[in-house]
Amino acid sequence: MHSNRMVLAAAIAAMVMLAGCKRDAEPAPDAPPAPPLSEAPGSETAAPAPVEAVTGTQALPQAAPFDVTTVPVSEAPLGEWPYVTPPEGYELRDARTLDLSQVPFWTGQMLQPVEGKVFEARIGGAGDKTYSRFEVLKRFDEALTALGAQKVTTSEIPNEVIDTQLPKDFGVEFNAGAGGYYAGEEVSTYVLRHPDRVVWFKVYSDGNGGSLLIAESEAPPAAATPAA
Repeated sequence: MHSNRMVLAAAIAAMVMLAGCKRDAEPAPDAPPAPPLSEAPGSETAAPAPVEAVTGTQALPQAAPFDVTTVPVSEAPLGEWPYVTPPEGYELRDARTLDLSQVPFWTGQMLQPVEGKVFEARIGGAGDKTYSRFEVLKRFDEALTALGAQKVTTSEIPNEVIDTQLPKDFGVEFNAGAGGYYAGEEVSTYVLRHPDRVVWFKVYSDGNGGSLLIAESEAPPAAATPAA
């Protein structure tokens, strides 16, 4: 009897151990997938903005050249080159003419190169004449207006324009006529348009003297007339 109880106990223990092993052998259920990251309704991932290159020197805005065809054609007699004379009591010094060269003229927006015949000279008082900045500018303005020239500008040339557009060694090559092309100096530019030529005039004057720079180029080609 005692042995039967021992056999029964051993059988029960074996069954318990077998059930435990079966549970260990069963694979654990898969964990549920992680929920996706929530996004705000209607939101989209924006692409990164392109990075612009930064340079040490920023280019100046490109100015349009002065359109000489906007100047009315003058029929006034020009006389002898360089078409203007100094006011009474004044004289031209260190004057010279180049049959062909290229010089810049300030338009109020840019230094516009003009190619052709060039004249340059200094302006000074003759004899005991006391130099007057105002008188020189006024008399040349009157003379050029009488020829039919149009004033383009009277203004200072910005340092940025001088640094980037004034030809190298301009003041050396055109020493007599370079007044007004430097910082803090006011310069006046005129354009005279004739049927066969365009003449640019630069007039400069300060308290001690002045200068002239003149360039003559061919007239721009006439616009084609549309066919009827």
